[in-house]
Amino acid sequence: MFSIASSLFRSAPPQMDDASHPMDWSGLPPELLNLISNKFYKISDLIHFRGVCKTWCASASVSHLPPQIPCFLTPPDPGTTTLHFYSLSSEKIHTVDASICHDQTILGSSNGFLFTRHLANPDLSLLNPVTNCKISLPSLQIKRPELIWASPDPVRTDGYAVGIFGNPGTPNRLKLSAFWRPGEMKWTKINNGSQRSCYHEGMYLTLLSVSKVLAAYNVAAKTLPDVVPPPPGEGPFSPPGALVYIVVSDGLVLRVLEHDDKYLPVHQCRFDIYRLDFGTGKEQPSWVKISNIGDQILFLNVFNGFSISASCFEGFKGNSIYFLKEVDTGASYGSSYVLSRYDIEAGTAEVLPFPSVTGGMWFMRSLVARP
Repeated sequence: MFSIASSLFRSAPPQMDDASHPMDWSGLPPELLNLISNKFYKISDLIHFRGVCKTWCASASVSHLPPQIPCFLTPPDPGTTTLHFYSLSSEKIHTVDASICHDQTILGSSNGFLFTRHLANPDLSLLNPVTNCKISLPSLQIKRPELIWASPDPVRTDGYAVGIFGNPGTPNRLKLSAFWRPGEMKWTKINNGSQRSCYHEGMYLTLLSVSKVLAAYNVAAKTLPDVVPPPPGEGPFSPPGALVYIVVSDGLVLRVLEHDDKYLPVHQCRFDIYRLDFGTGKEQPSWVKISNIGDQILFLNVFNGFSISASCFEGFKGNSIYFLKEVDTGASYGSSYVLSRYDIEAGTAEVLPFPSVTGGMWFMRSLVARP
């Protein structure tokens, strides 16, 4: 899917002009080539188009590529650099050889980048597996860090921030979150944070691991956080078996509550969704329950998620949630998941046509390279 094919029109017979000479496809006007390339809605079509010749490549900008439907990255095999992506639109698995060392492990994804770490040292980086664009991050002594977000898009602005989560590796120490911005020499650490976090308009929003209170940190000022208590009926141990996600969707901060455990059939899963009301200054921020998210589609990983608009993709229905449903396999260790879709309006869930996996993550493809 991601390999460059230089023979897009190989099957077409040679065309002849009025002088009975073969047509020089590289001589098409750049304006016409640009107009054609702007009609592509699949990233693979644009890659094939740009692979025909240098003229076509220069005429097809990747900056205005329409949004792509996320694909699902399955856990890579140990010691391999080949990645396997499941396409929701084609229902097929595609592969790409990424510039990942054999001793690197993938620990998350966000905005077209994979978060990687070397097993032998604390080196951290963001990698676009399509363009092989790499962004090096400061080292951090933390066991098995997980990428929470890299937002806004790191390839389009220097004003982005990166948030991670992990175990500091010291006895009797709670796990911590940390965030970093370009130009800073080290990570800013937050004790008692969690993977259930997001970034919104300069604020690092994280669900405190025990109380389920939302803490909002100003990334630039690094001041003490504002806090938002959970909705009524939700607390440290209630409702039992529920999972909470903090997701930015079309400019709104959502608290998505999944009622689930691995013994519950997929069709019995249900979600409650709350919108964060920031208040007016006199009123404190609070959660407002909603039953509709418009044309948005939520994609939930094991701990975090993101949102896209369904209006850009034919055949995909908005007001829905794509999620990983943990299932009981009878194994004494490890987890297994099936990809599932929840219709918010109907309140029903279904399993997608994909074999169960031991993990993985949703991935947004991007061709834009870091300047």
